[in-house]
Amino acid sequence: MLRLYRGIRLPAMTTCVPTERRSLQALPKAHLHVHLDGSYPLQAVEALARRQGASFQVPGSFATVWEFFDAYGTVPRLVQSHEDLAELCRALVHAEAAQGVFYLEPAIEPQLYAPRLGALDQVTKTMLAAFAEASQDARIEVGALLTINTDENFEISQDLARIAAAHAGRGVTGLGTAGFVEPGNLGRYRRSAEIARAAGLPVVSHAGQTGGPDSVEEALNELGATRISHGFRAIESESLIERLASEQIVCDICPVSNARLGVVPNICDHPAPKLLSAGVPVTLNADDELWFAASITDQYEVARTEWGLDDQALVGFARAGALATGMSAATRARFLNGIDAWLAKGSGA
Repeated sequence: MLRLYRGIRLPAMTTCVPTERRSLQALPKAHLHVHLDGSYPLQAVEALARRQGASFQVPGSFATVWEFFDAYGTVPRLVQSHEDLAELCRALVHAEAAQGVFYLEPAIEPQLYAPRLGALDQVTKTMLAAFAEASQDARIEVGALLTINTDENFEISQDLARIAAAHAGRGVTGLGTAGFVEPGNLGRYRRSAEIARAAGLPVVSHAGQTGGPDSVEEALNELGATRISHGFRAIESESLIERLASEQIVCDICPVSNARLGVVPNICDHPAPKLLSAGVPVTLNADDELWFAASITDQYEVARTEWGLDDQALVGFARAGALATGMSAATRARFLNGIDAWLAKGSGA
């Protein structure tokens, strides 16, 4: 069977009838795997393109992951000023708040805008200031995950880590690593991880998407990662599953993105529910909503309708978000209380 999510056709799904129908948009969520430059609201990007006299369209599909990466770079090139960038950042925060997100941790890459807009630290400050401004208006907490592209950024990786450390506790909540090549020779980035950890920042690493369990182990062992972006291929190793469960290493999984990029053959058989059942903390995330046309709420809809999970199970995904170390104690209390209140409501609420 084929289902459509906001115009995007996903293959090989089956539909299960859920037992409860509480509003998924109203479920409090932490959104932890969201790439800033691939997640700006479509209307905001289209408006920016019009001001630049350019056109912007999202392809209906991507033949290869490399085609996706080519498309991804078009949005940063539209940004001509710090105000352009700040406007997109503010738009994202407001859009996420409307989806029931209490805590947002976008992965930021100032290197996509520097040196064209200025130095790396200048671009970072623009992003952080925009997040802070919008978070006050939208009543949502935002912490930025300053991210190294491990396929491209080796020469500036320690510079990025130092910028993250300089803003620790002042808008930056972690150092991220992301790269399509897995394992990614992450030992090269050990010093960058040390700089971040010395400033009290966790390391959050992409792994277990294109690479197998060995890529997850690489991130844990080489960088001391305490959270994994993707990580679903850990299901292939019983010992790794036991480690993730024992150490409560959160895997921030993106079901629709995985299907759109073809890294899972069948979204209905995605490993996320099995990982959650094995005691691994799993969160659901959109990854790049601009390109995949599926919000964080849509990921929960997949879990409900395609995986056949009831609301008690869905709450397991939501509660895992409270393990994010960047979340303040006040937000964590409000977040967990909100989840309890949502679950206490009858179906249809």
